[in-house]
Amino acid sequence: MNTTLYCPDIECDSCAKVISKTLSKTDGVSSHSVKGNTIAITHDESKISVENLISLIRHKGYRSSIESFTRKTFMERWRDFLENKQKYQVERTMLKYGVYVLLILVFIEALVYFTLFKNAEGFLQRYGWWILYLDMAVVSIGSAMWHLRSYRGQVTSMVGMMVGMTFGMQTGLMIGTIIAATNGLFMGGMAGMIMATALGIYNGRCCGIMGVLEGIMAGIMGGLMGAMIGTMFFVDHIYLLMPVFMLLNLMVMWGLSTMLYEEFVEDNEKTQKSPAKFSSLLGFSIITTTILVALMVFGLKTGLARVF
Repeated sequence: MNTTLYCPDIECDSCAKVISKTLSKTDGVSSHSVKGNTIAITHDESKISVENLISLIRHKGYRSSIESFTRKTFMERWRDFLENKQKYQVERTMLKYGVYVLLILVFIEALVYFTLFKNAEGFLQRYGWWILYLDMAVVSIGSAMWHLRSYRGQVTSMVGMMVGMTFGMQTGLMIGTIIAATNGLFMGGMAGMIMATALGIYNGRCCGIMGVLEGIMAGIMGGLMGAMIGTMFFVDHIYLLMPVFMLLNLMVMWGLSTMLYEEFVEDNEKTQKSPAKFSSLLGFSIITTTILVALMVFGLKTGLARVF
């Protein structure tokens, strides 16, 4: 019997080799061919059925079906998100928690300002916008981490590498730029690079060493590039740059969660929902923001940041 299976998770030669090795050892399979996202199999149905072949491939962590997998356009995904609340329960919870945490952070910071820094001359002018941008960056990063930790299953190598790279690069760019604008190139580079590589490693480890390495490399590049952006644009309309810069970075973080859903959750029976606690997102955001705001205000200031 000839059967064609569709497998959208075949992303590289390593994936094809894993599937080929598995099928080669399967009793009842006489031949097979992996091309792109399809697997052509000749097998004895009395020894192994189509359903068993699908289960065999899914057991290796790859989605598989006799029907092709279709990707939704952005508009189709948005309509599906609006119409199917139960399907996107975790994603809706992530957005709700993100808004709650952002409001809590702003409230705490306002309370601290009126308690300790109200009479500090020029405090709001120097730090106000940067603390708000920091809040947005930390909450978006924390929400994406919360989303990733709310599902349990086997992440393919390519998805894991994208996770490590995105967390490393976008964390480095946002944090490096913000801290460099208030404290200078050195502190921006160090803060961005250290935080970005740490989160790149932590999140990229879901697929092993490849995700970790992607996280480290992206964290180094993102942290240093962000620091250079914050330093160079400090004297050239940085306040006009930042809304666009932050919006694009936040879009990448939102895109990461969309990719994770499409590649890891949707049509994947082996992935289980296990929503993380609100307290984990809140705790991460408060601790991270407190450390970085303290670094902003009391940390070393070099270059133009020391003058202004």
